[in-house]
Amino acid sequence: MKYDNDFYVTGAKVGKPAPKFEMDAVMPEGDYIDRFGKVNLDELLETGKWVVLYFYPLDFTFVCPTEIQRFNILNKEFEKKNSVLIATSTDSIFSHLAWQDRKDLGRLNHIHASDNNHIVSEAYGLLDEEKGVSWRGTFIIAPDGTLKAAHVNHGEGGRNVDEVLRTLEVFQNEYEGKMVPCGWTPGDEFL
Repeated sequence: MKYDNDFYVTGAKVGKPAPKFEMDAVMPEGDYIDRFGKVNLDELLETGKWVVLYFYPLDFTFVCPTEIQRFNILNKEFEKKNSVLIATSTDSIFSHLAWQDRKDLGRLNHIHASDNNHIVSEAYGLLDEEKGVSWRGTFIIAPDGTLKAAHVNHGEGGRNVDEVLRTLEVFQNEYEGKMVPCGWTPGDEFL
């Protein structure tokens, strides 16, 4: 039997070094264009941080702000877990800043990066080349640069941000050498 499958090559492989990046971004601090900066994976990892890189399709949409606002609400919890959140889409930093000025999104207390050249979306295997957007993807990167978890959604189904936080904790415990059983939640016993 012969299959006519399309195959995609991505640099993002769980258990391997995460694809490196530097992107323009709207930073949480400052006012107006003074908030423009850059986010660099190597620099974050050098500080010993975990990185939660999450992609969404487009600014000024309907499902995306529900996810981004939940990440924003839980950002302090992510920070307590020694991690940095990075929201990413293929929109420009100007679009990001304009969207944050609207009530449907609001100002973010975490990094809002622009993959306007599509390099990072492509490296992580999320780029829809025809539409020029990245699909919903969540990547958890350990301080040594290893990609510990990857989850990708196609379409308009939103992700569960609370589960992303739980998954981060699972892999932080695993990284420390603990054996984490199925269905583990914070406070449960390890194997």
